[in-house]
Formats: sequence, structure tokens, C-alpha cells
Amino acid sequence: MKLEIPQQDASTIRTERIERSLQALKQIWSEAIALELQEAENLEKIYPNNRKSAQNLIHYLAVRRHDIRDLQYDLSILGLSSLGRMEAHVMASLHAVLEALHRIDNLSIPPELQTELSITHELGNAILTKHTLEILGPKPELRNARIMVTMPSEAADDPQIIHKLLAKDMNIMRVNCAHDNREVWTKMIQNLRQAETELGKSCRISFDLGGPKLRTGKIEGKHFSLSQGDTLVVKQGDILGKPSSKNQPARVGCDVPEVFRDVQVGERIFFDDGIIAGVIRNVEREEFQVEITSAREGKAKLKSEKGINLPDTDLKLPALTQKDLQDLEFVAKNGDMVAISFVQHPTDIDQLIGVLEKLNAGELGIILKIENQKAFQQLPKLLLTALRHPRIAVMVARGDLGVEVGFERLSEVQEEILWLCEAAHVPVIWATQVLESLAKGGMASRAEVTDAAMGSRAECVMLNKGPYIDKAMQFLCDVLHRMQAHHQKKMVMLRQLNISRF
Repeated sequence: MKLEIPQQDASTIRTERIERSLQALKQIWSEAIALELQEAENLEKIYPNNRKSAQNLIHYLAVRRHDIRDLQYDLSILGLSSLGRMEAHVMASLHAVLEALHRIDNLSIPPELQTELSITHELGNAILTKHTLEILGPKPELRNARIMVTMPSEAADDPQIIHKLLAKDMNIMRVNCAHDNREVWTKMIQNLRQAETELGKSCRISFDLGGPKLRTGKIEGKHFSLSQGDTLVVKQGDILGKPSSKNQPARVGCDVPEVFRDVQVGERIFFDDGIIAGVIRNVEREEFQVEITSAREGKAKLKSEKGINLPDTDLKLPALTQKDLQDLEFVAKNGDMVAISFVQHPTDIDQLIGVLEKLNAGELGIILKIENQKAFQQLPKLLLTALRHPRIAVMVARGDLGVEVGFERLSEVQEEILWLCEAAHVPVIWATQVLESLAKGGMASRAEVTDAAMGSRAECVMLNKGPYIDKAMQFLCDVLHRMQAHHQKKMVMLRQLNISRF
């Protein structure tokens, strides 16, 4: 059968495409302005130097409420920007395309497009650069992205660990408050200051608050195995976990009472980074019953102190625990930035800002760790709330986040986080399992190398601890240095290719 291709005048097609694009863009432009006016009261609460960033984020959200793929296709056919890189300068990008469409159709520019833009292309990129400098410190000499490294406990007693990392150009030392204590943290800081003096370099310090992490309680014999179809009873309190017996299903404790108040039948539950998955089948006052739906390799071991994820549960937990509040007293005096773990609601950020102000640490940088489904869903609100603070960043904590949103969605979700943060001119920290095999075993996997290269689109990449961390540090420096010649955020940079000469 012969394919019939409809014949149509090229000029007519072009005119229709221009008119269609103009109509769509004018609607988006109007809606972006309307949403800004709607959010005027919230914009007044934004830290003055961040107000333009908040406006730009609102404009971006207005655009992304539409599916503009057909519009993008039309614009690309017309030889115009398809708006695929507008994040940091939304209205300037829309304005440039609208103006071009009017000119190629010989139309006069309407008055609403003749107003001065608050954020130009150049200014949008410059604001993000400025915000990155303020919280993450100066740009390294040979790469754009900073490198943050998690300290092992041994770094307190062995000054050479920090000395070697700083010599390889570590930019931020990360201290996890979920481990060790003030005495250990103080020694780490002293070792860093000594290394800075010896090497003539500077390094910022970031503290991660522990937050309300849900974990399994103690288990008899350290672990027991679970398979698909098994029943597990999760009990409130510090009870000893036990495997199943003839008359009793397996059980494990959890010492966060709010969990038992908030869980509901039918909700999913994951243990140990998703190694074991289940569905809640029955809920009582101080326990709930879980049907195991999958276990890695058919049968997986449940151990004590392993993470519990409840992606469907509306957990009403404060982001700051009593321990976090105590740790903040130390952090406020010794840190450059603090990461709030398991943030879910804007009120969590308000609480942290309030505590920092009481501690006379209102200029301390705040890092929002996006590590659960609710935080991702609330990200626009979280960003608009955080922009009330002078210095903020976002950490894409892909471990818990991957479990909660599903690994099949993780790549999509981390992309969306990058886009939203760029629209808000908020620097991003690319974290969790970056070059983990190299840091822990001395050899990187192929997939890890590609993942590390993706980190070049963020403003900072985080490495976790491991016996080969200095080797991982050197490897990451090399990857980031190479990739910055090819990528700047979403923009593909076309440097001269050596293989182009054949």
C-alpha cells in the first residue's frame, strides 16, 4: 500500500505554526504573571536577596503546569529556542522566543512584552553561582563542582586521613551527627584546621543532623531470614526481635511510637534499603502485621538497626529530635552549614530557622535532604519556605529516596529535583553511593563511573567514607574536570572533539 503524504503549502504550515506558538506562549506568560501575583504574600516573606529567585521558581512552576512538548516541537522547527534550558531565567527565555515570533511574523511587539525583565539570562546564571559560593565556598581551580566527603570515626585519631583528602582538594568536610559524639567531632575539626594551615587551603564543614530515622530494634542472634509470603509483626518499643516459630510469626521492634499511630492497612513498608518489602495487613494499638511481598534473592536477612521506609504513610513526625536540638548547639558554633534529615513539611524548615536564630546562627547554611516521597512531592513549598533563609542548598539523598519512590522512578525524580532547584537558584549536592565500590573496595563499577559523571550537573558531589576514599576522591576530581567541558547543567557544551579529525 502506497503511503499518501498530504500536500500543503509550506508557507501556510509555517504561518499556522507561528500563530499556534504565539497563542500558547502568551497564555503561559499570562499565567506566570498571575501566579506571581497570587503568591505575593508569600514572596514578601522571602529573604530580600532571594526574592528574585522565588519569583523565578514560581514562573517555572506556572510553565510546568502545562505539557509544552507540541509547542517545543513547533519552536524547534521554526529555528527558535525550544525552552529546554529556561530553568534559571524563565521569563527572559519566554520573552526572547515571543519577541522572535513577533519579528518573523512582522508583528509589532505588544506593550506587555516591552517591560524590563527582573531576571535576564545572564543574571539568572549569576545568581545561582553567587548562591553556590555563599554556602558551598569558592569554586575549585580545575572543576566547577565542589566535593564533600563524609568523615569516618578514625579521622578523629588519624590526622593523615583529613590531610590527604584536603591535599586532593576536598572542599567540604561532612560530619554525620548520627555517629560518634562532640569529643570525636571536635578532634576532626582540629585535624582539619591543622591540615588547612599546613597546606594553605580552606575547607568548609557540614553537619548532618540525625533526624527521626526509623530503624529495626535488636534481634536475637543478630538476624533472621524472611521470604515472600512470610508474616512479620512489628511491635512498639525496645523488644527483642525473633524469627518465626511453629505458633508465632517473626517479630521485630521499632521504638518510634508515632509509627503505630499513623500506619494504615494496605500501605507499603520496606526494610534495609528495600532488600525486604511488604504490605501492612493488620494494625493494632501497639503492633502491626506485615505480609512480605518480596525479598532479595528469594530470602533475605533482617538485621537490627536497619532502616524502615513507609512511603505511603502520612507520618506526623517532627524533623528535629531532642538529640538534634542538642547537637545544634555544637553545630551553630563549629559548622558552616547544617543538613536537616527527613524533612517533610515547610514547618520543619521554619522550626530549624527559628532554632538557629535563637542560637545567633542565622547565617548558617541550611541543606534540605530530599530523601522521602513526601519531601519530593512538597519540594516547591519546601524551596519557597527555605528561601526565607539567606543560604540554602538541597541534597539529593538517593538511598532512602530510591526506596520510597521506586528505583524505576529514581532517575526521573532526581532530574526533576535538579530542574526545580536550578529554577530557584539553589545549589544541589549529588549524594548517596557515588563511587561506593571504589571507596569501599578499591575498584569502581562501570555504572558508578557514569553516575559520577552525572554529578557534574550538580554544584557539589558527596562521597561517603571507605578505606579507599582518597583514591575515590582523586578519581572523582578527574571525572568532574573532564565532564565540565561537555555539560553545564542541562546544556550540552560542544567543545572541539579530538575524534572529529579522521
